[in-house]
Order: sequence, then structure tokens, then C-alpha cells
Amino acid sequence: MDSPYISSVYKKEFKKGINIKPNLIRVPLFITFFLFYMFILSPHIELLFKGWLLESVRNNKNVTLNYLSPLYTHEIYRSTYDINTVVNADMLKKVDSKTRIQTEDTRTIAMQKFLFNYNSPMYPSAKTFITEADRYGLDWRLVASISGVESAFGNLIPRGTSNAWGWRGINRNPEGWSQFGTWDAGIAEVTRGLAQGYGIHLTPFQIESAYCPPCGLNPAHVWANGVSRYMRELKYYNDNLN
Repeated sequence: MDSPYISSVYKKEFKKGINIKPNLIRVPLFITFFLFYMFILSPHIELLFKGWLLESVRNNKNVTLNYLSPLYTHEIYRSTYDINTVVNADMLKKVDSKTRIQTEDTRTIAMQKFLFNYNSPMYPSAKTFITEADRYGLDWRLVASISGVESAFGNLIPRGTSNAWGWRGINRNPEGWSQFGTWDAGIAEVTRGLAQGYGIHLTPFQIESAYCPPCGLNPAHVWANGVSRYMRELKYYNDNLN
């Protein structure tokens, strides 16, 4: 049977109607692939890439160590590096560094930070406390700690005396308080007086009754407890220098 006749015009229109343009397929496919990559593949690929990158950095990192010769005594740098130089450079500001170079007796640095934190005008004389204590074999914390109880570390003293210890030894003013020309002179004299007058092995509780008789009669022992507390604080400063 012969096929029915279909005009050429009708055939062209029929073929044109069922033809689908390629762009209509590519766009949805692209969008689908893009979403699949962004939400499924991308997190895994990025994680693998980061791991590879970090591992490459670790394997290629060069570590350089700086070795310093040991410091056996604080006298080594005394002639070239004085603690006052550090004070002028605002040593007490924190430095974000893990490097720690010791060029001074740690007790001096601890004393300076301690006095500075108590707003003491004596903090530039921190080194004198250590030097004079070592001269007589006295505990390096004692003289500064007594000043804390007697005068809030030199903040409450008779005018013009530089006497932070309630000392009544040499060169008295009309009220009986010793007068010192400088903090350093006061530290030196009080250290000498304590070492030679009280001995170098007495505790604050043993000194209290003679140094402050009314305090020794008080069962609370406020004077001795106060001095002991500051001595413990100084030890903590020295043991935890940063």
C-alpha cells in the first residue's frame, strides 16, 4: 500500500517542531553540575587541598635554634648592661616574644616589677635592695617588705626623709625619724642596721617585738604577718618571671 502523500511543506514544519535546541539541554546540565560541585564535591576537594598544603609547609620548614652561652653570675654584664637602662626603655611593658634573655640578677628584675606594681617611688632603686642584702647576708626580700608595712613602699613617709621604714637611727629630725638623702642611702642604712642589730637569721615574727613593740603585743601580729606576706609575694615574682 502506498504511503499517504504528505506535502513537502508539511514535512518541513513537522521536523522543525520536534527539533530540540542543544542550548536548552546544556543550561540545566551546567546548573546541575555546578550545584553538585558546590555542595557535594567542593568541601572534600578543599579539605584535601588544605591538608596537602599544610603537609608541604611542614616538610619544607627550616627551624633555626639560637644558643646562648650560660650566665653563671649576674656580674658578667654589670659593666655594660645596667638595670636602669632597661627602666628607661620601659622594661615593664609586655613584649610578645617567647625569647627570654637573662642579663641581670632575676631578683633585681622581680624587685623592680614588684615595687612598680605597688606604685613605689623606690622601684628605680631595686638593685640596691639586692646589692645591700648580699653585702650583709640578709634575706633580699626583708627590707623592701618592711617598707610595705611601714609606709606603703615609700608612699607615706615624713616629708623630705626618704625614710620608708619608720627608722629612728642616725640623723634624726625633730620628730625622731631618720633622714636619708636618697632612697639608696636609706636602703643601705636600714639593711646594715637590721643585719648588725637584729642578725641575719631572724624571721619577721622574731623581729616584731623589738622593731614594733606595740605590734608584738597584738595577738594578730599584723606587722609580722604583713612583712611575711610581702616576702612571699616577692618570692612568687622571682619564681614566675615572664
